[in-house]
Amino acid sequence: MRVVGLCAAALLVAPPALAAQPASPEELAAALARPGVVAVTVDWHGWVRDKLTGEVFGGTAGYEVRTHCTGVVVAPDGYVATASRCVHTGPAGGAGLLFDAAVADLAKVGRIGDPAKARQAFADRAVAEGANPGRPVDRRIAVERSERDGGERRTDSAPATVVDLVAPDDGDVAVLRIPRQNLPSIELRPDAPPVGTPVLAIGYPVSDTDPVDPGLEPSSRDGRVSGHRTRGTRPFYEVSATADNGMTGGPVVDSQGRLVGILSSLGDTRFASATTTLAELLRGKGITAEPGPLDRDYRAALDRYYANDFDGAVEYLDAVLAATPSHEQAIAYRELAIGKGGDPDPLPDRLVRCSAFLGAAAVLVLLVAIALLVRDRKRRVSTMDTPPLGIPLLPAGLGAEPQPDREGDTDQAERREAVQDEDAHQHADDDTARVEPRTPDPGGPGAADPDQRDDADQAAEHERLQ
Repeated sequence: MRVVGLCAAALLVAPPALAAQPASPEELAAALARPGVVAVTVDWHGWVRDKLTGEVFGGTAGYEVRTHCTGVVVAPDGYVATASRCVHTGPAGGAGLLFDAAVADLAKVGRIGDPAKARQAFADRAVAEGANPGRPVDRRIAVERSERDGGERRTDSAPATVVDLVAPDDGDVAVLRIPRQNLPSIELRPDAPPVGTPVLAIGYPVSDTDPVDPGLEPSSRDGRVSGHRTRGTRPFYEVSATADNGMTGGPVVDSQGRLVGILSSLGDTRFASATTTLAELLRGKGITAEPGPLDRDYRAALDRYYANDFDGAVEYLDAVLAATPSHEQAIAYRELAIGKGGDPDPLPDRLVRCSAFLGAAAVLVLLVAIALLVRDRKRRVSTMDTPPLGIPLLPAGLGAEPQPDREGDTDQAERREAVQDEDAHQHADDDTARVEPRTPDPGGPGAADPDQRDDADQAAEHERLQ
């Protein structure tokens, strides 16, 4: 009973919970979206050739340039969306970066006076190419994600390939693929957000002196949808959220953490390519962009966390971490939920442990009872009479015939002898009573005439009747 009481107390007692509400809608939006935000790093290598003069710039080694962007996971099985200008090989992408390197080289030796004009001249009549003329420039894309490994933050870097894209001067969207599964992803908003809708731009800002560090958390910049625009036939949203270099290709999400657009140009006026363009690319490749079980559990955990259901939040976060132990945000929110009273030992687990404990206790009691029974039987066997050969006799019911009770037999023999003696005395009395009187000797005592005996008898009878 005491064990059962302890188990019942462990199941019912819970610490008081502390309230947790998001400080703003942006906090919830950032919590939902950040797990799916990644850093995109592209290394370019090539030469610049002036098609008019045939001059090649870049020397024997060529130019090597690295660019930093942001991306967003749109499908758990390794599909990442970013701005196409981050990976495009044309003048608005990698070729333009190599043109800038050539302009800088010419400026060092005094061959150009106006870098802007020289840059435009390269764009008009030059081409960026690989080691062999006519070949595209070399491009290596890596997608980097921040993870938690045993309490330590680390960066997971995976090579990426371009699945499809829309040119920068068209829709400015690219879809990449990395060899990863079960990734946290961001749900696409199915409709266009009205003007004035609060949004959050998320990405990894970077400068020439401060390269992106995906081991750090991405930045979040709040704003609103300022207007709807169109480039050709592609829809864009003008947003008021500020954005820095490195945040290109990052997600713009609404207050529910759903993807509204992909950050494109970052000038004085910032635009985001609408998700309709991205959805079109994905459908064209047969890619399904929808939240996976990991995303649903994580969203359910945050819903419960901000509803002050910390036990429920811990339970769902445990499910997330069971599938992806390195999920950094799930680890962080689990710690927060436990700190506010969430039980890290949920009720089903406690029931299982208590059941196991009670079962073990029952088995132990049964073993003790069997041991006591065996000891008692051994004691009873050891107290029995031992025959000459020294083998104890088994008690009745244990496979041997019952042995006679010698003392009982002695008592019965004594009782039979007593009965025989009593019967003998009784027979002797009866024999004595049946003995005929002996005829006395003539003249001796007791001799009488028969007639005299009859007279005497008659006189005695007469006296009795009187």
